[in-house]
Amino acid sequence: MHSSQDPSYEDRLLSAYEGEILGEAFFATLAHEAEADQTRTKLQHLAAIERMVAGALSPVIARRSLEPKRKEELAAQGRKEAIDYLGLDWTEFAIKLRDLLLPFLAEFEGLLADAPSADEPLVQLLVDHEAALIAFARTEGEDERDGSIHLDEFVRRYSGYFGDALS
Repeated sequence: MHSSQDPSYEDRLLSAYEGEILGEAFFATLAHEAEADQTRTKLQHLAAIERMVAGALSPVIARRSLEPKRKEELAAQGRKEAIDYLGLDWTEFAIKLRDLLLPFLAEFEGLLADAPSADEPLVQLLVDHEAALIAFARTEGEDERDGSIHLDEFVRRYSGYFGDALS
């Protein structure tokens, strides 16, 4: 029988946290390379959300005395992963992003099922953020409409967790 304190839960939680740091660098790199202002703005918004989610998860990582990889190492990995997305048109990017994110949503839902009650609100935030990113990517890619509403709704719903990061 696995308890919610099982190292596999903590390993998955740590991996999710590290993924947010990596994701921030991924989106920031793409934003830096974007030619269109609207694209750059959307990518910067995605990077900011990744940063805010990592910040919200940080107290749980600290409380559990987990030791994440160095931020510089994670950021370098995020920048490297962004290379595969450079040069895609926006619709292609959004569809590829959606496909990239879908397995993470399933992982985070599994993490939520295993989360002790003290962690549930923040793991739910993690699940909801991934769902918002997927909804954004679907709307941008499949519907070819502005999907920012999904990101904005997520940020509004969880604004209490983000504090000064919203400024």
